[in-house]
Amino acid sequence: MVERKLYARHFEPIVQPGEYLELYPSNKKKYVLADAIYPLPLLVVDLCDADHLNTTVTTTESGEVEIDDVYVDDNELVHMRMIPYDDFSVTWLAKPKSRVYLTIKNKTWKIPKLDDPMGVAVEFFNLNEVFQLEDTEMWAKVTANAGTLTQARLLFFGYRFILKDVTSVPSGVKPTKIPVEGYPGTS
Repeated sequence: MVERKLYARHFEPIVQPGEYLELYPSNKKKYVLADAIYPLPLLVVDLCDADHLNTTVTTTESGEVEIDDVYVDDNELVHMRMIPYDDFSVTWLAKPKSRVYLTIKNKTWKIPKLDDPMGVAVEFFNLNEVFQLEDTEMWAKVTANAGTLTQARLLFFGYRFILKDVTSVPSGVKPTKIPVEGYPGTS
């Protein structure tokens, strides 16, 4: 039996067609129904190319770069995993720019590369799971783990959901709550 939940060990769509989602955070509760689900093939985004940083990645944290390659149409949501492939780490992620994704009260976390030489356990990439709702901005900063990189590839794969807006959820049904933006609190 498939286990449907956030950050599951085996990567599956968070819901099936006909199931409800609650989008978080939101000023008011927003419910949607997953109408259809499509698998997305591997997307490779080179952050050093002219469409992104347009420079090399060094051991100094890069400037903010918008990753608009993952934006989808209205009434669409992408459930994906994000993996740094080359020898760099994502040191800051925000969705949108004002809402940091990888943060707690006094620390900012980082997403290590695919096979981290420091031995960080990244076997299942559970913490690299993000949701992209329509064209919510996605911003990142990266740092090379050693030396200078002329290619900094970030891999994305996952599922695309076609959504239907609903005003309420039927009685007795508990929608799956998912984060589509960074936490709106202080950082």
